[in-house]
Amino acid sequence: MTTTDPKKKNQETQPAADAATAADAAATGASAAGASAPDEAEALRKQVAELTDKNLRLVAEMQNMQRRAAREREESLRFAEAEFARELLVVMDDLERTREAIKAGNDAAAIADGVRIVFEHFDKVLRSREIVPIDAVGKAFNADEHEALMQEPSPDVPAGSVLREVHRGYRMRDRVLRTARVVVSKGKGD
Repeated sequence: MTTTDPKKKNQETQPAADAATAADAAATGASAAGASAPDEAEALRKQVAELTDKNLRLVAEMQNMQRRAAREREESLRFAEAEFARELLVVMDDLERTREAIKAGNDAAAIADGVRIVFEHFDKVLRSREIVPIDAVGKAFNADEHEALMQEPSPDVPAGSVLREVHRGYRMRDRVLRTARVVVSKGKGD
């Protein structure tokens, strides 16, 4: 016959009771977590939806700003062109007056005066837009500003320098609009 020690039996059942209590607690926690998981998932879905909506609105706002900026840039360019055209109309008026003076048979001095006025107005319009002539004669040839048409010997102008200008070049601010077409010195002739 086996004798059972009540202390031993109590010690053997104690770990089993602790395990059962832990399992009940885990089940209770799991059911509590299970109950809050759908709520948490729903909250996350709402947050994702809100952030997606906010992101779409920001993207749309950015696209609208880009379109608006492009439209404003185009309008600004059109306005600048219109302003430049208005300034050129003054020059055109002067040219028409000069042409009429030629038709009327005015003297050469009056016509020359008209041409001088036209030139001065046109020069003023260009300078107001920061369009200035390139100073070429006597300067060293520079392929960025000059286009060499030919070379000629010159006892007075060193080789590689611009001897004369055939067509004047122009610069707008730091940018060359048209290169000066020039004749370059070969130096002293042989």
